[in-house]
Amino acid sequence: MIHEFESHTPVLDTQTFVAEGAQLIGKVVMKEYSSIWFNSVVRGDVNDIEIGRYSNIQDNGVVHGTDDNASIIGDFVTVGHGCIIHGAIIEEHCLLGMNSVILEGSVIGKGSIIAAGSVILKNTNIPPHSLVIGVPGKVIKEIPESWDQIHAQALKYKTLWTERYGLLPNADGERYKGEKII
Repeated sequence: MIHEFESHTPVLDTQTFVAEGAQLIGKVVMKEYSSIWFNSVVRGDVNDIEIGRYSNIQDNGVVHGTDDNASIIGDFVTVGHGCIIHGAIIEEHCLLGMNSVILEGSVIGKGSIIAAGSVILKNTNIPPHSLVIGVPGKVIKEIPESWDQIHAQALKYKTLWTERYGLLPNADGERYKGEKII
């Protein structure tokens, strides 16, 4: 459901998907082919929230801002089931594993993978192409700069809602064709 808050209504590209039970509130921008899945909450009542092209917030995710920090999610980002992003920047081509938590002021560098259940503490800067695991999250290794599998994961969700759910079956843009995913 889309909710206005203090004269701000979420702005959705015409080619986006918001699943039943998802809640979008206030200063939220969803770009082309982005998707918000069942029972997720994207709450732009405190600060801005931006969801990049082809990015997906999977079931039960929460995206919120803080007084000093917007939540910005780049293009081709997969936010796994139950993730919380609270006033953080997620650069392009990242994968956030299920139930990971990214706290305010943090920046997740492009091409990074945050393992399921990891917690990124306040004001943490994760370098690009990092694999992060644990509580608190620690970079355990640098990963190759090839984003093909992360890219394919994002495309898989776009293809799921456009074609398999039949909501935009003739959608333009990139589509998933069975490539290997993360």
